[in-house]
Amino acid sequence: MIQQMILAAMLAYSNLNGTNEPNKPIDVVFAGDTMMDGSVKRAIQRKGPDFPFRNVKSEVSKADLAIANLETSVTNASRKDNVQLFNFKSDAASLAGIKHAGFDLVSVANNHVLDYRQPGLFDTFRNLNSYGIPYVGAGKNEQEAYSARTFLVNGNVIKIAAFSRFLPSGNWFARNDHAGVAEAYETSRMMQAIRREQVGADYLIVYIHWGVEKNNRPEAWQRAMARQMIDAGADAIVGSHPHVLQGFEIYKGKPIAYSIGNFLFPDYVRNRKAETGLLHLKLAQGQIRMSFSPYYILNNQIVKRGGNYDKSQLKYLEKLSYGVKIRNREIVK
Repeated sequence: MIQQMILAAMLAYSNLNGTNEPNKPIDVVFAGDTMMDGSVKRAIQRKGPDFPFRNVKSEVSKADLAIANLETSVTNASRKDNVQLFNFKSDAASLAGIKHAGFDLVSVANNHVLDYRQPGLFDTFRNLNSYGIPYVGAGKNEQEAYSARTFLVNGNVIKIAAFSRFLPSGNWFARNDHAGVAEAYETSRMMQAIRREQVGADYLIVYIHWGVEKNNRPEAWQRAMARQMIDAGADAIVGSHPHVLQGFEIYKGKPIAYSIGNFLFPDYVRNRKAETGLLHLKLAQGQIRMSFSPYYILNNQIVKRGGNYDKSQLKYLEKLSYGVKIRNREIVK
């Protein structure tokens, strides 16, 4: 009975989004760290929640499935978690911009969703639910946090799982009935979740928060962990957290994007921290092709900067990558 209810919900998602076309390639879009505090919060209060996403909405909304990392708590709570150097909280109304831009899912597996402790975490869950935005990577208990979100698109079962390898305190870890984030420090727990979730999936994509801030190359342990996740059953790995873009790799035919950078951040971000983009994963016949569409964060918006900027960004990312070339935005081995 439960499985029938889940399948019915999946079919409803497919039909509502007009994507029930078997054999048609599936476009899955990933965006990086999205935070609506500071100057972004003030801009939204003045100009509305759609303002930051005006120039990127067209590309996001065309995707069959779009995912962003929600790098903030969404709460009115005032008691901060003092283990953090910076604490972020965004207004619930800002979620309307994410929804209207075309995002279908957010990852909350990161080091800011608990900035305002567990009351802020539960507020974030409630606010996301009220705007009809599913989330993954944290939960009210361990089982919920480590479970993937499932979508049926063009007759294919797509699962998105999320984990974090950067958390400020062990109290943030989801354990048993303790609410928190699906952490990736204890890799056996994450690998077990990947092996479990890949069962019944045509594609399992892992979104992971990891790495060293401001470094434009992944650490050796990240490259090793990416291979372990793919060996465990993941079909693609997408990373965030360093706040800058990093390069790409293809392992056993499976794409790895080590960091897709910030996506929306306040106006204090500059230069490499303001460089962003949309990662496209094209799913077809059991294979995944990867491409990248450059953008830039400017004055609290995600904007295009023209053909010359795109070319220089893709050339830069190719230099940071491992054993791949970038041709017409597509990353190929």
